[in-house]
Amino acid sequence: MPEILIIVAILFVLVFLVFFIRGSIVNLKLMEHSKKIEQIISMNKSFDFNPLPKSLSISRYYDNKSSFNKIEPGYLMSSEIRNNLEEFSKYILQVKENRENKQIYIKKVQEIISQQIDIDYKELKISRNEYINREKKLLSNLILNPVINLKLCVFMSYSSPKGQVNLSKSDCFTFDDIVASFESVSRTYLDKNTYSKLASVERGEVSDSLRYDVLNRDNFKCVICGASSHEGARLHVDHIIPISKGGKSIPSNLRTLCERCNVGKSDKIEDLYVDEQLLKNQKILLCPKCGGELIRRHGKNGDFYGCSNFPKCKYTQNV
Repeated sequence: MPEILIIVAILFVLVFLVFFIRGSIVNLKLMEHSKKIEQIISMNKSFDFNPLPKSLSISRYYDNKSSFNKIEPGYLMSSEIRNNLEEFSKYILQVKENRENKQIYIKKVQEIISQQIDIDYKELKISRNEYINREKKLLSNLILNPVINLKLCVFMSYSSPKGQVNLSKSDCFTFDDIVASFESVSRTYLDKNTYSKLASVERGEVSDSLRYDVLNRDNFKCVICGASSHEGARLHVDHIIPISKGGKSIPSNLRTLCERCNVGKSDKIEDLYVDEQLLKNQKILLCPKCGGELIRRHGKNGDFYGCSNFPKCKYTQNV
């Protein structure tokens, strides 16, 4: 009995190989014979779709539960777009170009497929139905499928110091969500809700670990008045360039201030603490008149930098 099963299995494999080899040979001949396939291959070479990833992702780990709870995945998406406006501008433009070009492409594909072409089935030694079915399958495999719906997924996680609490949340956003967020955060003036979301994300970047590192670096003393926690001072980690003016939560832009000095400083920028390297690291240009952020814009005479506080401040600078 086992010998019969082995023989049947071998016969099955041999039959499968025969059909597979025959099908491969027929397909190769059909590729050379079919006028429609020839036209599709030729047309594919003339269409230059933008190469894009099907999806983008953002991952963020928090060691502070309060920050994790306050920040939603949508906030992180907006923050990522705000920090990479030029990159996302290209993504959006390329997706829109792909959508427009695909409409033209599909129309031409349909015109080619719907053609009535005389076929010599005898030359390939196959039936008319087999020819049509094989050609249809080969054509579908040749049709280009550019990215026209870019997706962005956000993954967030939190773990307590001892690992007893582990939380996570995530969300995926469509291309339309990305465009809406881009239009919101790229405005000169951010509405209160948008600014609040972006600010919460940036503050959330100051993890407990980073906060300790900054306090330790500054000897647990206010860098302005020298007050320490031993003297009863409540210490804060301050953004040298404020978040409201584009400041980032990186060590070079953070310092230790006591509560009194921090409240007094508010959102001012002190020239004493802002050096060229810091601005270079954060990719921020500041307006010399009002301290606002200089944003790259496009005008009639080309690109230029304009103050984010326009029209109150009309300072401009050449690129």
